[in-house]
Amino acid sequence: MRVKRNLSIGMALGLICAAWNLPVAQAQKLQQVRVALSTPTPHMAPLFVAKDKRFYEKYGLDVQLILVNSGSLVAQMFQAGEIQITANAPASLVSLAATGEKMSFFFGLSNTSPFSVVTQPGIRRAEDLKGKKIGTARFGGSSHISALIALEHLGLDLKRDKITLIQTGVDPDRMVALENKAIDAGMLQRVATKVMTGKGFYNLLNMHASKLHYQNTGLTVKKDYAAANPKVVDGFTRATIEAYADIFKKENKQSFKEIIARNLRLRNVDAAEDFYLEAQEELDRKPYPTLEGFKIVIKYVAEQNPKAAAIKAEEIVDGSWLKRLDDEKFFDRVYGGK
Repeated sequence: MRVKRNLSIGMALGLICAAWNLPVAQAQKLQQVRVALSTPTPHMAPLFVAKDKRFYEKYGLDVQLILVNSGSLVAQMFQAGEIQITANAPASLVSLAATGEKMSFFFGLSNTSPFSVVTQPGIRRAEDLKGKKIGTARFGGSSHISALIALEHLGLDLKRDKITLIQTGVDPDRMVALENKAIDAGMLQRVATKVMTGKGFYNLLNMHASKLHYQNTGLTVKKDYAAANPKVVDGFTRATIEAYADIFKKENKQSFKEIIARNLRLRNVDAAEDFYLEAQEELDRKPYPTLEGFKIVIKYVAEQNPKAAAIKAEEIVDGSWLKRLDDEKFFDRVYGGK
């Protein structure tokens, strides 16, 4: 009877797995992986898609996406082992690396800055920013470092030109600050930029279009965790790339918008249209992290934390996980050779 009962359970489990297209071993036990996201942006779309469409489960992973609205808090949780992978701007992690933490930045979710310098209607030239106030998010975050890169690109200097950077919250907060004339310019991403320029504000510099070197966001794992759990990191990487392929298929546009609208808590599915366009334009088909972009991050972090100057980007940026997939033609298979 016990044999028959076990056989019946096994058959039932097999039928469930077949329905879900999952191996029996994965259905029995998925390995939990906690991933911290510091900002829910379109660059995180592959993670949302891989989670919602169960690509991670295909590789035996129970991925928990956790929103943490602070890069420094993400770094603290990462250091404490409360999360296994981070999906955020690398600045806070550079400061953590300066303490001796060994980590691998193995996947570039966003390899250029997505920000534009959006100004009051009367500010149309770089020199018009002298003596003005520019709104960013938290100091050390992506928008803050993007502002520093933008000013250098425009030939401006914070101290010399008496420019003040002000922490004014995320995009919606900066939009309000611009409308209330509390700031003269703000660092805004694609959708916010479109809204504000439609109201007459001026896009002084589109950093993505300018292709300025900067590692905006990516995935990071501790080296000791990756060494002890290579199948987890490999499976996570493969599932995320499969999500990229899903996003790039035009027939999946509606499902993408539904996933983004739900995860970003947009007012309706149609509100995800610009996020879809941003993902199509900015996601790289082979998202290797960029060494030059990471060096830029270290440069600006070191201005606030001198210990960061000793960090070598080559010891953190790790393209080996994607290179392995490249070598076995994994990208060709999931993208259909396109």
